[in-house]
Amino acid sequence: MQYFQLRSKIQNWQKYQGCVKVDRAPLINAGFPGNFNLSFTEHHWLEEYGKLVDFDHNFIFSTVQSCIRPDDVELTRTDRSWKYLGVFEIADLTGAIALKERFSKDTIHRKQIFDLIQFLKELGISPERMHPSYCVGGSVRALTAGKYDFDHKIPEDKISRESFLDARIPEENLIPDATTNTFLSINLRKKEQDGSISLAYNGWGYRNELNIMMQNGRLLDIGTLERFAWTPIWHDEQIVRLKETSCVFSILAVGLERLCMVVNNLSRVQDVDHISPFYQRMRELTGIEDILAGESLRTIHRIYSDVQVYHCSPSRHHDARIRKLIKNIPKTINSDQIRQLLEKHTQKQHWHPELQEGIEPTIKRIEKYRKIR
Repeated sequence: MQYFQLRSKIQNWQKYQGCVKVDRAPLINAGFPGNFNLSFTEHHWLEEYGKLVDFDHNFIFSTVQSCIRPDDVELTRTDRSWKYLGVFEIADLTGAIALKERFSKDTIHRKQIFDLIQFLKELGISPERMHPSYCVGGSVRALTAGKYDFDHKIPEDKISRESFLDARIPEENLIPDATTNTFLSINLRKKEQDGSISLAYNGWGYRNELNIMMQNGRLLDIGTLERFAWTPIWHDEQIVRLKETSCVFSILAVGLERLCMVVNNLSRVQDVDHISPFYQRMRELTGIEDILAGESLRTIHRIYSDVQVYHCSPSRHHDARIRKLIKNIPKTINSDQIRQLLEKHTQKQHWHPELQEGIEPTIKRIEKYRKIR
């Protein structure tokens, strides 16, 4: 199955009632003031609600989101390069579900799991290959390795465990976990000079990661389920306990490139059909395949395409990260070769027409860095 076919299939999967389709967030947005977009909901919540907590109306949306995780770029220089990209896409399956009132939360989560397993089975992936994780519970102090120093007891995530078993996933495949890999403890409070909180984001709850057993015997994480269950209570600038949240948030998201890798029995993510021609062209032009350089270049190209189309400007924090990415591209790859690589990168992603406008700005930014150095 080609990448675009998979992308379309997940976009057309039946969504939660009331779901609306929205355009993706730009890679530079207010949800991540010091970083590039690395998640799914923040930009759209700020656009819809003007905040990231205490939702006052329902909002269910669906999109295919571009993400950049700079730390992943560095991993492409290691023996784990087979599963990491600099820029990638994640997509919801049934919608990012935010409801102002807490009801049917268990039903929603169980349905998310059912839909995920059904979707994967339609792609030819059997439950025997699926290895989902779930939280076994414990104190907040233990689950967060002391990051939050209070003893609120978190129950075992029995809903997920039972739902995976009901979906015929073998019990021995389940991965019990007692860390923040399965316990959500998202906490952001931006304090202004007058002491007011201008931005708060509190997402406490459960996370499940779904791994697929590959032919080489390695597990590959291809999807995540998250649901909020608690809200923190503050005292003297510290969280002292949790209370049940009054609203609902539930999402199931999959990494499209990794899923495409599984469906096509590929040994590495760089061999996905819209990425491999880029590396083939790199080998033709330079005689080598440098994944660190390639992922850095692909990432910068996506950034400056968004700068052109969305008219967003990199901050000094963004620019520091951009400079680090440029540093990963050897000067032996000259501007003409970079242009040819970016043209190939553009040709193979017709669903991102903005890439054409990003070619020359990307080259100019690289040339500017190289002149200074």
